[in-house]
Parts: sequence; C-alpha cells; structure tokens
Amino acid sequence: MRFKYKFSNAFKILFVAIYLLAIACFTWNLIRLINSLSSEIAIDTYGYISIALCLLLPIVISVFVTAILISSDYTVQNGKLIVKFGLMSDKYSVKEIENIVKNVKTDVLVVNFKDESTLRVVIDKRFFDDFSATVIKENKDVCYGETDEVDNNKGKNA
Repeated sequence: MRFKYKFSNAFKILFVAIYLLAIACFTWNLIRLINSLSSEIAIDTYGYISIALCLLLPIVISVFVTAILISSDYTVQNGKLIVKFGLMSDKYSVKEIENIVKNVKTDVLVVNFKDESTLRVVIDKRFFDDFSATVIKENKDVCYGETDEVDNNKGKNA
C-alpha cells in the first residue's frame, strides 16, 4: 500500500516560490536570447552556451520539484518498506523493523529498527494506523504502541 508524504505549509510555500523563480529566470534568459539574436553585436559561442544553460537550469529545477511533489511516498510491499522522496529512494526490510510508535501528543510516527536506528514517517496522521497495520501485515513480529511523552532530548548532544 502507498502512503503519500505530507508536506508542511512552509514546504508548499517554498515549492511555489521555486516555481515562480524558475519561471522568472526562464523568461528573463529567453528575453536575453531573443535580444542577442536580433542585436547587431555578435555574441560568441560562450555567450550562447551560457544563455542555453541558464534556460535549462530552471527547467531542471522544476523537474526536481515536480518529482518531489508527485513521487514522495512510503510503500510497503513484498517484505520491503520503500521510502521515495522525489528521484531518491531507500528500501528497508520489514523483517528488520522492531516496533512502530505513535506519539499521540506530538502526532509523530516513528519506525524503530533492530539495529536501533529510527525512521520518522511523515504522513497524514489519519493514516498512522493504516500504515502500521500494513507493516504488521507484512511482519507479524512488529510491535505497535502509542505514547504521549514529549521527547526532552530533542536538540541535545548525546
């Protein structure tokens, strides 16, 4: 089953700002290219290459942001927990998951692995139980629990 990554409002605003900046950069460099083609002053090869790269960069950045928005999710299937964030992905064996803890006070879901590493699952809180049930369906040995403790070690060095 697939669970979409939940972006905060700050990230959504950041993505909109990146899109607007990409549009502005592309438009500005397209105007530069049109002006240089109609100008009587000859531009060397380096000038055309730099303008072409300046036209390409906003497109590439927009592709990365779009990939993040479209394909950021958690998938549990075939004994694997697949975490995708844009064009990057990680795979974890569900057999390596020791427990899942839902903090009802801070609305955080954390997956704890047998090697004592953790993974914070960033999905909508209404899907916490569905996510946990899907993981437990793949591995019956996973313990699921809830807590209401606030993590006081946040930001402290161990």
